[in-house]
Amino acid sequence: MPAKIKQLTRKNLRGVWSALIIPWTDRDELDSRRFITEVRSYARTGVHGVYTGGTTGEFYAQDDKTFERVTQIACEQAHDVGLPVQIGATALSTRTARQRIRVALKAGADAIQIALPLWLELKDDEVKRFVREIADEAGKTPIILYLTSRSKRKIEPQLFGEIAAEVPTFIGIKDTGSDVKKVKALLKHAPDIAIFGGEDFYERIPAGGRGGYCSITGFNAPKVVELYELCAAGRLREAKPLAASLNRFLHEALIPLVKEEGLWDSAVDRIQRVAGGGNVGVRCQSPYRSGTMKHVKRVLAWCRKNTPELMPCQLAPK
Repeated sequence: MPAKIKQLTRKNLRGVWSALIIPWTDRDELDSRRFITEVRSYARTGVHGVYTGGTTGEFYAQDDKTFERVTQIACEQAHDVGLPVQIGATALSTRTARQRIRVALKAGADAIQIALPLWLELKDDEVKRFVREIADEAGKTPIILYLTSRSKRKIEPQLFGEIAAEVPTFIGIKDTGSDVKKVKALLKHAPDIAIFGGEDFYERIPAGGRGGYCSITGFNAPKVVELYELCAAGRLREAKPLAASLNRFLHEALIPLVKEEGLWDSAVDRIQRVAGGGNVGVRCQSPYRSGTMKHVKRVLAWCRKNTPELMPCQLAPK
């Protein structure tokens, strides 16, 4: 029997959370069999949970039927292997987001992860209204705000603190764009909110960060978890070489795929996941371009040459 999933709170939300990639068929439909395998593959990797939606999970490409099936599989399979799951419910309107939250709650989601509506930039009062209405729909289920530049606005520390005070089920944020100074400013106004970035544990955790919503876990989850645990334990001297290796892998192997190849994040995340052994395919939903197996081989070759310590265990030299 899998371990019982503890309710997520402002106090215990922490760690490494892995983004789930949706495998598509040649007809751009969900491949349920491969997605089940993908969710279960994070068992015994050390990650603290998994999540759907966001750019990595191509939430924008999911119709209602696909969203419902993705949510059902993610919750069922993650719970079966003892992992909590956050369901991404981002949408263009509060009404649609509320519909998706109802689906997530029915499936047993442990939390809702959601960005501000993306089409028009929200005013401060609209931000508050949105969070209150989302929290009302979610009930006792906690919510995590995904603060992304694609929402066309930032939430300043004072507004952040006001929302935290008004909405007790708002327990954390994903904000990969905030630096150490911003993290400290946010925590000054809402000291108990869990602030997450990406894999930048070495800088963020000493500033008060709690962990990361990570895509590089797709390439080598145990190494990302190792870095988090070292930083969380305050063993920064030991963590520094691994942090440098992950940072180099990100900036020299992955980011050039965006800047030089013109690929979006969703395509790059697929490339590294396939390189890490995931059976998710490199196919992204149209109209966005996909990576290729040549990109996968290039990432592996770069890693083998430059950061061999990050090679997935099944590919590492014996």
